[in-house]
Amino acid sequence: MNALRELALGHLQDPAFRQDIREFISEVFDLAMEAIREYQEYKQKRGLIDYTDMEALVKRLLNREDVRRVLADELDLLLVDEFQDTSPMQLEIFLKLSGLANYSIWVGDPKQSIYGFRGAAPELMQAIINQNGGIKPEDIQEFSWRSREDLVAAANAIFTRAFAHMPPEQVALKPVRTLHQDPEALGPALHLWKFDLLPEELEQNSRPPGKPWMENSIARALTDWLNKGVYLQPKGGQSARKAVPGDVAILCRTNSECMEMAEALHQAGLRSAMSRAGLMQTAEAKLLLACLKYLLHYSDSLSVAEILLLAEGQPIEAVIENRMEYLDLAKRREASGRWAQQFAVIRELDRLRPGVAELSSAETLELLLGELDLRRLIASWGKPQQRLDNVEMLRQFALQYEDACHRMHSAASLGGFILWLNSLEISGKDFQSSGESPQAVNVLTYHRSKGLEWPIVVCHSLEKDLRADVWGIDIVSERPEIDLNQILGNRMVRYWVNPYGSQYQGTQLAERIAASPAYARKKRQYLEEENRLLYVGITRARDYLIFPLGYKPTKWLNRTWHDGREDIPALDADQPESPWEWEGRPIPIQPHRFEFPRSFEPAEFEENPADFISPPQGKQLHPPFYIDLRQEKWALPNKPALGTNYPYLFPLVPQGGADRQTGKALKAFLHAFYPGNAAPETLKMAQRLTASFEVEAVLDPNQLCQFGNYWYHFVQQQFAPTTTYRKYPLYYPTGDRLFETTIDLLLDTPSGWLLIQHSGFSGEAKALPSKALELASWCYLCRQGLKPILHGRPIRTLIHFVLHQTMMEVRL
Repeated sequence: MNALRELALGHLQDPAFRQDIREFISEVFDLAMEAIREYQEYKQKRGLIDYTDMEALVKRLLNREDVRRVLADELDLLLVDEFQDTSPMQLEIFLKLSGLANYSIWVGDPKQSIYGFRGAAPELMQAIINQNGGIKPEDIQEFSWRSREDLVAAANAIFTRAFAHMPPEQVALKPVRTLHQDPEALGPALHLWKFDLLPEELEQNSRPPGKPWMENSIARALTDWLNKGVYLQPKGGQSARKAVPGDVAILCRTNSECMEMAEALHQAGLRSAMSRAGLMQTAEAKLLLACLKYLLHYSDSLSVAEILLLAEGQPIEAVIENRMEYLDLAKRREASGRWAQQFAVIRELDRLRPGVAELSSAETLELLLGELDLRRLIASWGKPQQRLDNVEMLRQFALQYEDACHRMHSAASLGGFILWLNSLEISGKDFQSSGESPQAVNVLTYHRSKGLEWPIVVCHSLEKDLRADVWGIDIVSERPEIDLNQILGNRMVRYWVNPYGSQYQGTQLAERIAASPAYARKKRQYLEEENRLLYVGITRARDYLIFPLGYKPTKWLNRTWHDGREDIPALDADQPESPWEWEGRPIPIQPHRFEFPRSFEPAEFEENPADFISPPQGKQLHPPFYIDLRQEKWALPNKPALGTNYPYLFPLVPQGGADRQTGKALKAFLHAFYPGNAAPETLKMAQRLTASFEVEAVLDPNQLCQFGNYWYHFVQQQFAPTTTYRKYPLYYPTGDRLFETTIDLLLDTPSGWLLIQHSGFSGEAKALPSKALELASWCYLCRQGLKPILHGRPIRTLIHFVLHQTMMEVRL
C-alpha cells in the first residue's frame, strides 16, 4: 500500500503522465487552428468579415505605401478615446495612424481599464505615457462634476492607496459639488447597510443564511429606505426631489447575480430594469410562437393546444378532454373537419393562412398581433408593460433574423425564423425586455455600468473571492518591457490545463503553482483589475453610495483597501465614521441595521393598467358617407306607383331603341335652352351640341330648336309655373349620411311644387314604367330634402324621358 501511495504521489514525474498532458495541449492547439481555418473559409465563401478581421485588414492596409501616402495627405488630427481599453492590435493601428497625422490626442483613464477579458492591457497605456515623458499636469482631469463631496473624498481615500503605483494627482479629484452646495433635504452620502437575522430565528438556527438571502435583504431594505423618503438633487437642478426606484442602480459582479437580484426585487414588490434570458419561456412568446407554428402547419396539434390554453382560456383538462373526444370521433370517421375548428382564434388563423405565404416573418408577426388583437389579450394576464415590451422584443428578433439572412445571402422564411428562435433559446440569448422605466431599479454588472451614472448606487457582490486562476489561455510576454516598435511581437499564447478538475486543491501541483512567479503575476493582475472595477462602480454614484454587509465579509473592498489582504475588515457597522479620511477630514458614513427573517414572503406587486383604445368591432359593413343610388337600393316607406303620363310629341326613338348618345345630347340642349334667347344664337348652340356629341346624322339643329320651343310652351300651358329653377343643387343630410344631387327643373306652380328630372333612357317605350319606378328612391330623397325648404307645400315628381318626349309622374 505504501508503494502504491509513493507511486501516486510521484505521478508528476511520470513520463507517461507528462506525455499525456503534452499531447492533450498539443491536440487542443491543433484543433483550435483547424477551427480557425474552417471559420475563415466559412467567412470567405460568404463574403463576411468579423471585428478581428477588420482590425487585421486595417493593420495590413497601413503597411501599404499608397495607403500611407493618401492618409498622410488627408489626416490632420487623430483622436483616440477610451485609450485605457486598447488591445495590442488596436495600439499598433493607432501608432501607425498617429505617425501619419499632424496631431494626435489620446484620451483615457488607466484606472478604468476593466476589459482585460477582451484583450485590453493597461500596461500599453503606461508604455505610451512613459515614452512621451509622462503626463503634463494640464492634461490631467482635475475635477469631478458628478458626485457629492463626500463621495469624491471616499473615492480619493480608497484609490490613492489602491493605485499606489500612480502619482496621487492622477487619481484624486476635486469635487465641484461641495458640501455647502447640497440642499438641506439630502442625507449623508455614504451608507452602510448591515443585515442580520431576526433574533428569534438566530436562536433557533445559528447557521448563516444562504443565497438569495443577501439579495432579498437588499431589496427589502431598499424598499423601506425609499418609502421613508430619500431626497436627491437632480442633475442640473438646484432643489431636491424625492427619489424613485429608477434613480437606483444595483451593481453585481456576474450576470447570474443580476438575475438573482432582479428576482429578489420582484419578490419585494419592485420592478427591475435588466435584460435577462428566458423570453421564449414567457406566456406571451409561447402564444405567438404557437400561432406562427399553426400558420406553418395546420396539423400541429401541440400548437393548437397551446393556443386553446393561452388565447381561449381553456383549462388544460378541458383541452385534453376535447382532444380525446376529437380523436375518438376521427377513429369512427365521424369527425367533421380538423380539431378545434369551433374556436374563434383557430378559425381566424385558418383564414389568415393563405395570405401569409408571401409575407416576411416580421410582417406575419405584425399581422397576428393586429388581426387577433393579441396585445390586449396579453396585457390582461398581468404585468402588462413587461409583457408588451417582450412582444416588442420578439418583433425586434424577427427583424434581426431577416437582417442576418440578408447578410448571409440566404432566404428568410417563417420556418427558419422559428428555428432561429429555438437556437437563441438553447444558447441563452433569448433576452427579454429590460423594462426600463422611472419605477424600475437598474440592475447590471459593474462592467456594464462603465460610462453611466445614477443618483443612488448599491455596490453588491463585495463578498466575492479573488479570482486568481492560471488555468486556461493566457497571452504571455517574453520580455519584461513593451517594445512599441514591435507590439505584437515577443508574445505567446500559453495554455495550462488542470488535470485534476475540482479535486485540484491539496495536490502537489497546487502547491507548486501557488509558489510560482506565474501565479504571483496572475494574482497581482487580477487584484489590479478588480481594483479598477471597484473604482468604476464607486464613481458611478452622484448622490448616495451604499455598501451592503451581510454575514460574509466584504472581501473585495477589504482587498482594495488593504493591498490584497481580505482578512482585515474595511467597514464596521457600529462606527458612524468610515475608515477613510481625505485631506485630514474623516469621511462620515451612515450605518443602518436591518433584521430580516430567513425566508421572505412575496410582497404585493402594484400594476398600472395598460392604456388601450376601445376594442375593435371587427370587420363590419359601414355605408359610405355619400348616398350613391347606383350602388345601393334605398328603402322606401311606401310602395311607389305611377301617376299621370304627359306625352307631348312623337317619340324620337326608332324601333328597337336609340343611341344613348342622342339622349345625352337632348338633355344637354334642354339644360342650355332659354326661350328668351334670339333664334340665331339658339341655332348656333344646337349646332355646337350636335357636333360635340357627334349626333349630326340623327338630330337636325333646326328640329332641335323647334323641340325646345315646343317643350317650353308645353310646360307653360300644362303647369303654368310662376318661378323656374334650373339645375337646383340639393344637399340632404339623413342620419350619418349625405344625399347630394342636382335637380334639372324645380317649378313653383299654383298647385304646388313640381320636380322634373330629364332622363336620356334610350330603351323601348314598354320599358318606361319600370325605368320610372327605378328612380323612385331618388324622387323620395329629393322630396325629403326639399320639404324643409319648401315649407310643406305639395311636391310632385316627374321623370322626363327626352327621347320618348313624354313625362311620367312617380307617386310616393
